[in-house]
Amino acid sequence: MGSIKAEYVNLRQARASLEQAAARLAAAHHRAGSRVLVLAVDQAQAELLDRALWSFEQNSFLPHAQAGGPDQAEEPILIATTLDNPNQATVLIAAAPLAELPGGFPHFIQLLPLDDEPGLQTCRECYRALNEGGSVDLSHVTSLP
Repeated sequence: MGSIKAEYVNLRQARASLEQAAARLAAAHHRAGSRVLVLAVDQAQAELLDRALWSFEQNSFLPHAQAGGPDQAEEPILIATTLDNPNQATVLIAAAPLAELPGGFPHFIQLLPLDDEPGLQTCRECYRALNEGGSVDLSHVTSLP
């Protein structure tokens, strides 16, 4: 198994909303040739992320869709509320706080909640466990592409 890359993005230091950060990261990884899955907490957040991907860059189109559509397997960027990975993404951008490293994604990006204390605590505990485990290329990110 190759090394898994895990990044924790501090939105406060990056000076970005969760939706802006997800859109910028998805765009950067898409441009680099990766397929991306953006994990939302729920359908309401999925809608916000969808709008952000449509509008974050004025003169460009970021090809994406929400999971569940007929072409979801073909989408380079997919927004979902589960980790099913129908588009075979290699990059997971988690807007939802995850308690453990999800399997099947060589590159994991956790967006740290700005104000959700339980969610932030979940992320901190996962980061600490990954750091102590030592088998993951782990980084704390304070700026965005």
